[in-house]
Amino acid sequence: MQSGMGRRRLALLAAAGLIAPGRGWAQPAEAYPPRPVRIVLPVAPGGSTDTIGRVLADELVKKGRGSFFVENRPGAGGNLAYQLVAQSPPDGLNLLVAVDSLTVNPSLFRDAGYDPVTAFAPVALMARIPHVLVTHRNGPAKSFAEFMDIAKREPNRLQVAISGFGSGGHLSGAVIQHETGARWSVIPYRGGSTPMNDLMAGNVDAAFVTLGAVIGLIRGGQVVPLAITTPQRFPLLPDVPTVAEVSLPGYDVPNWYGLFAPAGTPAPIIARLNEWANAALAEPHVRQTLLENGFEIVGGPPERLGALVRESVPRWRNLIRDAGLRPE
Repeated sequence: MQSGMGRRRLALLAAAGLIAPGRGWAQPAEAYPPRPVRIVLPVAPGGSTDTIGRVLADELVKKGRGSFFVENRPGAGGNLAYQLVAQSPPDGLNLLVAVDSLTVNPSLFRDAGYDPVTAFAPVALMARIPHVLVTHRNGPAKSFAEFMDIAKREPNRLQVAISGFGSGGHLSGAVIQHETGARWSVIPYRGGSTPMNDLMAGNVDAAFVTLGAVIGLIRGGQVVPLAITTPQRFPLLPDVPTVAEVSLPGYDVPNWYGLFAPAGTPAPIIARLNEWANAALAEPHVRQTLLENGFEIVGGPPERLGALVRESVPRWRNLIRDAGLRPE
């Protein structure tokens, strides 16, 4: 039996984050990380999520924070990656870069395999980015108004690629269809560059993807942007109208990127990771890279990301119900 002094000492150590209740000794933050840290991405290589995940990992290594590496785990609309990290030990050695599908999937899939509010410890809200509707140079529509006209006159004629079932592009389009009565066929991919390859090959008519996934193709004239999903025009594309100004006043459906750890990760490790992530986002060369790829840098405390997750879950649940989207 422990003495009173022994119990008080354990309580003090637990309060300091040096021992995890019910889990034995935890690594002190000063010793973190003791081994390489895996950053899991819910997408295939290529695209905005891959970009920001690799930029973060590279900067952490460059600054001597330890060994960090990226692992792409696409599939099931991101659920494979989300389940993997949710079920990982809470030791700070398995992290997740998640997007808005983290809060969408529990309402869109019959069994997503995780609870976005309770399964993860928020670390940092890193960035936001607009979605953009693009078509190929010889596409059937030269403007968003023309695209919408076709989608209303000839339902499901247009084939629109998205980066995954439940992705931000999927939901961006679902909101428009629900509110306007326009209809197009949704073609889901597993993220990465495949949707854009098929678009440029003419296999689909358009794509609803993040700006970062297509900014280079837009600059090169290989695809044509029709509209973006932020309430104001985006500085990188000042001539591209917003969905709000052309069709739906008040429309605002950006994508976000958050860094998470498994629930139960010691608070000192979360604090250290938050500090490192914010420092990385403040580096001029990191900011320049992300801004050039269409990101709006956010940063801030873990609580900002936690609040976003809690607010997003009911928002998407209600939209999915009202739009009649069928769970998979």
